[in-house]
Amino acid sequence: MTASARRRRGKWDWIGEYNTSRQEDQDGVVSLSFDLSTLMEGGYLSKKAFAQFGEATGLADFAWRVVYNRRSWGGRIARKEILSRAQGFVVFIHGWDGSGEIWESLPAMVCQKNHRLVAFVPDVNGFGGSRFIEAHMPKVSYCNPEGCMRAVEKWIETMKFKGRKGSRRVFTFVGHSMGGAALFYITDKDWTEYRVARCAVAPALLCNDTLRQGFYIGLGLGIGAGLQYALLDKLKEKLAPWLISELISGASEAVKAEHLKIFERTDKGTIAQTFYALGQAEEPRRRRRWENFRVILGHKDRLVGVAPMLSLLEDLGFRSEDIRVVLGDHYLFSASRQTRRSHGENRDILLEEILQLHEGCRTR
Repeated sequence: MTASARRRRGKWDWIGEYNTSRQEDQDGVVSLSFDLSTLMEGGYLSKKAFAQFGEATGLADFAWRVVYNRRSWGGRIARKEILSRAQGFVVFIHGWDGSGEIWESLPAMVCQKNHRLVAFVPDVNGFGGSRFIEAHMPKVSYCNPEGCMRAVEKWIETMKFKGRKGSRRVFTFVGHSMGGAALFYITDKDWTEYRVARCAVAPALLCNDTLRQGFYIGLGLGIGAGLQYALLDKLKEKLAPWLISELISGASEAVKAEHLKIFERTDKGTIAQTFYALGQAEEPRRRRRWENFRVILGHKDRLVGVAPMLSLLEDLGFRSEDIRVVLGDHYLFSASRQTRRSHGENRDILLEEILQLHEGCRTR
């Protein structure tokens, strides 16, 4: 396709170039899957922009889902109209060894509750459909929470989601685990003219937790040694089931299965470097006030310690009103049979927090 033909296309025309579509469990809510390479091949993204994305992020591709309500604005309208007229975008960022699927029905629930919101659910950090170019051993700077946030921001820039400066559209970032930690590293200067809210769920920000830092650095180095000494079979047999049982035991069977699938399909170098980066993250800059930012912690979280996290949040300048501790473990919003009551309630709490953050940011 020629450059002139590409210029004639509207900003949101790429929405018709989806890979797959599915009807979500919530009535009227649909999700469409995309990746940058397919949009480039279809002429919706230039080869130059695609190459620049890879150079900036270390990623060979970037995949995401768009979740929206077909009844937005009171009736059926064209998909690109839903995007152009959306009141806000909610970006869900998953954590280590996951994919966008770990959020289960939460993005669809957001769109069902507020028909004028559109959810973006990407795969990040070398997992799922967003693999690293050097997947056997990517740079730590690409794998750590800050690198994750830079990649998400570069994707937003590449796809021109922001629109004009001063737009009233709200961007609400919701991150879990390492994705939650990534939210502390947003590039403030790039967002000063926009409305932004953040909700970090069980953020794996271990800056003052030396015990857990050492554990995850050691685990990352251990996986790296396994690569060198051909211990991959033992890693597959022992490590993944242990992580599932120890760190996310309260999650649904679907989430556990997704983690096992991603572990099996992801280059172990990416697994190792991302774990290592988890223990090496630098402390975010302290602020007098964290505007439109909520942190939700689970009281039984074995990956993120509540006490050291609360101390870190205090040091960073958070206030009690910005923090909520609920009954649950690391996957406090994903309910299994054993955690149906507490985790089910937490999912509703998280849903309301997202909607309230959006509304508060929109009306300020």
